[in-house]
Amino acid sequence: MGREYYMGLDMGTGSLGWAVTDSSYQLCRTHGKDLWGVRLFETAKTAEERRQFRSSRRRLDRRNRRIQLLQEIFASEIGKVDPGFFLRLKESRYLPEDKKDAQGKTPELPYSLFVDKDYTDKEFHKEYPTIYHLRLRLMESSEPADVRLVYLAIHHLMKHRGHFLFAGISAENVTDFTSVFSEFLKIVREQELDFSLCSDEEKCQSVKKILQNEHLTRSKKSAELIRELHASTNCEKALLKLISGAKVKLSAIYDNSEYDNCERPQVCFAENSYEDYVGILENELEDQFVVIAAAKALYDWSVLVNILKDSATVSEAKVKIYEKHKQDLKYLKNIVKTYLQKEDYQALFVKTGQKKSNYCAYIGMSKKNNKKVTMEEKCCTKEEFYAYLQKEICSKLPENSETDYLRNELELGTFLPKQVCKDNGVIPYQLQQLELERILDKASAYLPFLKEEAEKILQIMRFRVPYYVGPLNIKKDGQNSFSWAVRRSRETVYPWNFEDIIDIEASAEQFIRKMTNKCTYVPGEDVLPKESLLYSKFMVL
Repeated sequence: MGREYYMGLDMGTGSLGWAVTDSSYQLCRTHGKDLWGVRLFETAKTAEERRQFRSSRRRLDRRNRRIQLLQEIFASEIGKVDPGFFLRLKESRYLPEDKKDAQGKTPELPYSLFVDKDYTDKEFHKEYPTIYHLRLRLMESSEPADVRLVYLAIHHLMKHRGHFLFAGISAENVTDFTSVFSEFLKIVREQELDFSLCSDEEKCQSVKKILQNEHLTRSKKSAELIRELHASTNCEKALLKLISGAKVKLSAIYDNSEYDNCERPQVCFAENSYEDYVGILENELEDQFVVIAAAKALYDWSVLVNILKDSATVSEAKVKIYEKHKQDLKYLKNIVKTYLQKEDYQALFVKTGQKKSNYCAYIGMSKKNNKKVTMEEKCCTKEEFYAYLQKEICSKLPENSETDYLRNELELGTFLPKQVCKDNGVIPYQLQQLELERILDKASAYLPFLKEEAEKILQIMRFRVPYYVGPLNIKKDGQNSFSWAVRRSRETVYPWNFEDIIDIEASAEQFIRKMTNKCTYVPGEDVLPKESLLYSKFMVL
């Protein structure tokens, strides 16, 4: 150019804006064009999405491994009774013409579990409407049961064994409220929020009763908590609303208006989408996310006790949920037939479609030619189904004592409950293991092989690879691997020989070294721990 000029850059994650001006900030020109513009490019992506897929894949692999080990234990005994049982289970998702029997031939029967002359899937589902009915029966009855029934119950427990957040706590203490509430108060105080509420034993019991009161809506729960604890600040009110399942602003919790402009300015544990954006919250809040995690633990406690209610086991509670759904469905059909038109009944219970939120979409099942058919469309959420009932059913019903039940249940969120829902994620493995122990104890009396194998089955149930050991796949020469576990031998790892095959201390050291970066000031040296004395001194100076 030959003269003084300035270049300005506006750099973003997906674009780069630029402009060239003279000393008077007037746009320069060359070859008849103004020197300004923007370059667009594909935004760089983190490894988060890939990591999520990898984590899901590993979780499914571990679950399949548990089922495989269980089948190996039951194989010989079930083979004596029904050689094709496991093959039918494996091919249960296929169409009848694509299935094979034990001899490799295509069977004519469409059944997936039982093909005995006097006992088929029809008799099984009639006797046990859900798997929880079977689990409950095997826990409570000493009457001998078919080995295949025992396997199916244990198979379900292995497949859905619950979370491990309460490791080291007994089944009797996982529903203890005092420890969860105390930990919540401790973390909130450590974060130095505008939260000064304290709770003596009497207040603690009052909060417990409010949270587990299923006859209160979320808004009423939060109002009762605010009144009981005399909450006055925005932070106190927001946190009490949060543990009640209501939606609150992050800016109210942390007293920081900047959070109103973040990607997720609000949080609600009761939303189906919470698990989808919890990672975003963790990135935005960083160290302060512990407050949300502690509040979630308290909310999960209330969900868990409301699932169990007065039941001693998960299966007992789930059977009661099944019975309530059955009664509510009978009631709903009756009032729709009594007060509404035939078209309303058809729209609610028969018609299907992509934009429907009726009963068929809620349960994911419809009837065609008097046969149950699984819907191809994605099931609607409970909130969407309730909104449909409010708009299409409640608005047309007269107000009387018979129809008030529907309105009250919808407000409380307890109408037509389902056994399989997102709330099952709060069930800890201790409660599932308790059921497994009871089933094994009863079944060992009439299945002698379980006396020898019971401990192995329990080990499969509660075994977890420590996070610092990581994946157990064997490294192959010349290939990159995410595995860093140090092995003593190349034998197959089982829950009962894990410590003999894996060098736990060496694996933990490898984990730390893998996570350690290099210093940016002294080339070639490892970074210092953030809380070390030397680094603390460096930060002060």
